[in-house]
Parts: sequence; C-alpha cells; structure tokens
Amino acid sequence: MSSFKKTVKIALVEKGWSQRELARQMGITVSYLQDLLNGNRNSLERKQQIKDLLSIQCER
Repeated sequence: MSSFKKTVKIALVEKGWSQRELARQMGITVSYLQDLLNGNRNSLERKQQIKDLLSIQCER
C-alpha cells in the first residue's frame, strides 16, 4: 500500500468519512477514487484536491 493511500485512509477515519463521501465531495465516482488511491490513475490535480479536502500533507 502506498504511503499516500495509507495517509488518506487515516485521514478518512479521523474525519469520519467513507471513500464514498470523499468521492461525493470531489464530484467523482468511488471507482475513480479507488483508481487514484491504488496508483492506477495519476492526476496531480485530483490528488491535490484529496489533500485539500482532508487537510493532509504528504509527498505524493
């Protein structure tokens, strides 16, 4: 598991959000979000959006 994915999962728990809620906040599907987290899609803009919504800092 990537450090980005781990950081996101921890932040989701701390915020009390599911992946479905994060995807809804971003205006994307859950499957697209999972592709981002698994590294199957590489969108720097979407990753930055995740960081902003969850108020997280990480290198990826």
